[in-house]
Amino acid sequence: MKEFKVNTTDEGQTLLRYVSKILQKAPSSVIRKALRKKNIDLNGKKATGSEALKSGDSVKIWFSDETFEKFMAPQGKNSTTAVKISKEALNRFKRSIIYEDRNIAIVNKPANLLSQSDDSGEVSLNDELRAHYSDLTKMQTFKPSICNRLDRNTSGLVLCGLTTKGLQQMNAVLKDRSIHKYYKTIVYGRITEAMELHGFLTKDHKTNEVKVTKEKVSADSVPIETDLKPIAYIKIDDTILTELEILLVTGRSHQIRAHLTSIGHPIIGDPKYFTPESRAFSDKQKVKRQLLHSARVQMPKITGELSMLSGKEFEAPVPDDMEKLLKHRIK
Repeated sequence: MKEFKVNTTDEGQTLLRYVSKILQKAPSSVIRKALRKKNIDLNGKKATGSEALKSGDSVKIWFSDETFEKFMAPQGKNSTTAVKISKEALNRFKRSIIYEDRNIAIVNKPANLLSQSDDSGEVSLNDELRAHYSDLTKMQTFKPSICNRLDRNTSGLVLCGLTTKGLQQMNAVLKDRSIHKYYKTIVYGRITEAMELHGFLTKDHKTNEVKVTKEKVSADSVPIETDLKPIAYIKIDDTILTELEILLVTGRSHQIRAHLTSIGHPIIGDPKYFTPESRAFSDKQKVKRQLLHSARVQMPKITGELSMLSGKEFEAPVPDDMEKLLKHRIK
């Protein structure tokens, strides 16, 4: 038998999820059967697995040492392959932290960094997050995780959960769209007025590209809304660009990039969604990525332990490649 004490980091997750993280190699059917037979108990009482855990709770697992050895991951490891993070990357991550408290962190992701790991094996922001906070979570089953994703070459604010409560709260405000996420971008051409763009987005999974249409074209088409406001105009040689602030109402993959291209104003540097003119200008200016930046988030009203975040705004400065063009603003 082994006893596990729930701490504040793990507080809020269900007993079933908590035990699954301890017994990472055990099928869920084995864990559910152990719960039914009271081989796993909560505070000395029979449990179903759906109970929300509180700090200080006692979880006892009445397995033999051999069974524990069979189902537990090696100490110090988790279910994902360990990724080596360089000292330089960790220092960069530390500098990127815009805000942190016990439950959440908000970081400024640089361009050319994955939000989450993929099959390439490259280091991601999520890997850096877990490495940075590793000392805080050595004895917990919960692992810090990002809550929203940005494309590799989109920069800006990413919300991160450092505890179960923090992760659940951030995921909740993202899901119900009560949090406001504002982007800054530079597009080809002149946009003279604010717009509320509506349409349907359809993704081609083979090419990993999306298409925006005014009407629904297939069962996979989803409604989207992108609100934009011109901030300033930029003139380089004889080319006019527009600096935009964008409120992302719906958050679909490549939504902003494809929506802007659909109205004839692609983002400068975008390698997937462009016009011949925007592509030629981007190449001439040696812009290496889409100039899209998650610049500001505004929190909604939040109650409970994270109530201190209610109504707060967090901003990330635009990166150097955008600032280089913004220096050419005109009146």
